[in-house]
Amino acid sequence: MTSYFAAVVDFVGAHPHYALAAVFLLALSEAIPVVGTAVPGSTLIIGISALATGADVNPWLLLAAALAGAISGDGLSFWLGQRYHREILLGWPLNRYPQFIERSEMFINRYGAASVFLARFIAVVRAFVPLVAGILRMSPRQFYAANILSALAWAPAHVFPGVLLGMAVSLAGVSAGQRTLLLVAGLIVISAAVWAMRFYLSRHPLPTKLPALVGKAVMTDPQITPAEPNISRA
Repeated sequence: MTSYFAAVVDFVGAHPHYALAAVFLLALSEAIPVVGTAVPGSTLIIGISALATGADVNPWLLLAAALAGAISGDGLSFWLGQRYHREILLGWPLNRYPQFIERSEMFINRYGAASVFLARFIAVVRAFVPLVAGILRMSPRQFYAANILSALAWAPAHVFPGVLLGMAVSLAGVSAGQRTLLLVAGLIVISAAVWAMRFYLSRHPLPTKLPALVGKAVMTDPQITPAEPNISRA
């Protein structure tokens, strides 16, 4: 396994555009229904950022790729919801996840436009809220304001831990095999911390003032009136 990860580091260094493309696609997948719940995009982005930094890939390009992917992913899901409305929920595979649709709808009804920002950091609903927001016909101005603002917070929080880990390991002056082991150990610790944070957020209510603050940041009322109520039971 050590030789495998060493080969990955060398490959990323020789083909940095693959690292950027991978980070973009993983960030995009986070907002794609079903895909975002199955692919550990956040963990992989941290790992690729660490590996790419160890191979001297520019961390600012990694950040740009994560930002572009996050904004594009939410935008694509929102567009699909606007374009196909609730009919998209009747087909496979979305018709197999009514509980996630209902949970996302309740999340939007509770937090309004701020839900787009908040969902970015909460497991499960992060992959469904943009789609449901489009179905509920949230204002595009409100949606994209929250989308961009949340991406500006989310991308550095996932890229920079990997970058710092990669820099720390590189500065340690260890051999390739030791570097890989340290990277893997660091990724396990960071991934566990990310998982614990998301698990906590999924089980505990958000601070009552947070949605209002986010609503003000995106220059809108934190509550919206859905144009298509009860979509999950339609």
